[in-house]
Amino acid sequence: MKFLCLFLLLIGVAIAEPKFQYDKAQVKTLVNQGDPSKHIDLVFVGDGYTPNRSSELERDARDAADSLWKYPLFKDYKQYFNVHLVSVPSIQEGQKTHYAFGSETLNNGQGTVDVTKENELKAVAAKAPGCDVIIVLTTMLGRAHAGDFIVLPGRSFEPLPHELGHKLGKLGDEYSSESSLADRRSLNFGSGDIPYPNLTLPSKIDPTNAETIKKTAKWGHFLELPGAFPLVSAYQGGFYRTVGVWRPTFACIMDDDGAPFCPVCHEEMVKAIYAKCGVPFDDKAYHRRHPLSQWR
Repeated sequence: MKFLCLFLLLIGVAIAEPKFQYDKAQVKTLVNQGDPSKHIDLVFVGDGYTPNRSSELERDARDAADSLWKYPLFKDYKQYFNVHLVSVPSIQEGQKTHYAFGSETLNNGQGTVDVTKENELKAVAAKAPGCDVIIVLTTMLGRAHAGDFIVLPGRSFEPLPHELGHKLGKLGDEYSSESSLADRRSLNFGSGDIPYPNLTLPSKIDPTNAETIKKTAKWGHFLELPGAFPLVSAYQGGFYRTVGVWRPTFACIMDDDGAPFCPVCHEEMVKAIYAKCGVPFDDKAYHRRHPLSQWR
């Protein structure tokens, strides 16, 4: 009898799930700078927006993109980005919203919002040209995050540059967090290093002085620039720890959403943008455009 009840319950759940029109996803280009093969295509996808909120979804996507262009790095390199919006309406039944891509709060004690229907999300986003980065705008409230895609809950656009730091620049988090550390405790990379250009293990760096940092740090080439030290140096903290990991600068968006990209992370971001867009990176030209005085 118990198994029969469970079976009937599962049938009821399946019947309660409405059918979403993934095959009829609507694609709209909001910013078109050119050939997707020579640009980075950001694809916004809404989750939780019912049919009567379609104009709200477009407004939120435009506001998110506009917030990005106000951020110094993306303002300077806007010409390398296309922006698209893909919409599949969610469904409202009474007081319940059925999220087309399964937005839910993760059980990690941080209020992080994720989407559970990854296959449907990726298939729908792929209808947009290029589709280099998927950004989910969900009406659910909570914390943003980035994995295979970026999730921005409840019009929380401020984290977008930081999350693009992960997606485009392959940058690591520089902040300390006991709750994040609980899930990411291991620093066992064998004989290697932390796989991020802005973080390194104590065994891979000699932080004694500017000369030893220049010789041993991943970002040591910055110390060859006049006046780089101590703006670029070696600071303890990163990878969710206060000690045991080193980062290149005191302040960076990879530590604090309100800060700019530090010189090291900024250069990594520009290199990544150029690589995707087929633009050769000229070190001297880059540093003429972005002298270290930009960060002082």
